[in-house]
Amino acid sequence: MFSGKTIFMLVTVAVCIFAAGNGYAQIRVDTTRSAEFLVQDILIGQGILVGNVTSRGAPYAIALFTDSSAQVGIKEGILLSTGNVYYSIGPNKSPRSGWASNTPGDEDLNKITRGKTYDAAVLEFDFIASSEMLSFNFVFASEEYQEYVGSKFNDVFGFFLNGPNADHVNLATLPDGKTPITINSVNHEKGKMYYVDNPYYNTSDPFIWDVRKRKVVKNKKYLKKVDPPRYDVQFDGFTVVLQARYTVFPDEIYHIKMAIADVSDGILDSGVFLEAGSFRSSGEIFVTLDETEDRFDKVQPDQKIPLMVETNDVTAKASTKGLGVIAENINYLPEPEMVTPDFKIVNIEFAFDSYEIPDSFEHIIHSIYKLLESNPDIRVEVIGHTDNRGSGMYNMQLSKKRSDTVIKHLFDFGVKPDRITSRFMGETAPVDSNNTEKGRARNRRVEFMIKRGKTLN
Repeated sequence: MFSGKTIFMLVTVAVCIFAAGNGYAQIRVDTTRSAEFLVQDILIGQGILVGNVTSRGAPYAIALFTDSSAQVGIKEGILLSTGNVYYSIGPNKSPRSGWASNTPGDEDLNKITRGKTYDAAVLEFDFIASSEMLSFNFVFASEEYQEYVGSKFNDVFGFFLNGPNADHVNLATLPDGKTPITINSVNHEKGKMYYVDNPYYNTSDPFIWDVRKRKVVKNKKYLKKVDPPRYDVQFDGFTVVLQARYTVFPDEIYHIKMAIADVSDGILDSGVFLEAGSFRSSGEIFVTLDETEDRFDKVQPDQKIPLMVETNDVTAKASTKGLGVIAENINYLPEPEMVTPDFKIVNIEFAFDSYEIPDSFEHIIHSIYKLLESNPDIRVEVIGHTDNRGSGMYNMQLSKKRSDTVIKHLFDFGVKPDRITSRFMGETAPVDSNNTEKGRARNRRVEFMIKRGKTLN
């Protein structure tokens, strides 16, 4: 039998252990880390190189967070907040916690919500992936739940991707790939399979302020027994752990902008948690990334990624990738004086799995250059193709490299970017059967579409 004193000591020790454990399990935030550290050392996982990391927002709006108990489903990562990251620390003590930083909103976020945004926290960087599938994990949380569901106070965030096959694509969507994640799209009534409720209820005051009606009303929870908030976090609600995914071209430069902002006012806080090490690439394709080569320093701050040159409604993909050469079955170009408007030349057939051009093809590229030089009203479109061996994604990438190879050589000869545009079609447009070696050889090609006029349409 334990004595009363012993029991008291055991209970005291148990309470201390629980309290210590509870303190350790709380979300902890650190706002002293640089944006570059947060991306390079925390967010990035396998198969990714990053560069040109920048951030925007109040100094206490972006932080490293840790939580060994994973209250929101993530143990460590980056927290972007529309207010103050310290306000995310639990337990939930108020239904309306927030910090107005009086900082600007974000134009991209304005476009996907119906109100003006405020207090934006933005993290941006360039990256290169070694495989074709990009993914990362995140959680959206907010103090707007549940009071402001269905209102104009619809806090919002976005992950905007730009690159060779992405034109400002927002990856912050539900698994349908279409629905942006906001207070109004994911909550206790709509999209509730993705929602976790963590409300705080005032039970001690007979009257409370109704934020929707903007007046004092009777408190329906007065003196009633209610369950306390289940999670040791301030936010009144948050999503389950979601994953952003996108198919990219390996070994190409992309740019991503991660942003969150208050909508219609800057009062109550929302946040997005980005899981440590989850920004990674995977897939069937794998290329070795040269970590010693700084490819990002070639990108000017005001340039879009990828490098695009737009003149007279013609867009030329000015890639510097693919400098090589191997091809077979040369089809010679006609001399410049023989050119007539609107014709296609199939003039380069590549070796299997190759995008290199041998020296014997230099005169063909030179002929294209002379053709354009002699005919100022002519434009050329370079179209890459492959046979059907290999995966569809790999072949799409290979056809792009073939187009880029030819374009790079045209640039080297002096052709201006506004005279060229390119497409890459993978295995989708064969000119012969892929059941024979001869047919496959014909399909491994780059076509030149020559047209007169200011555009190639």
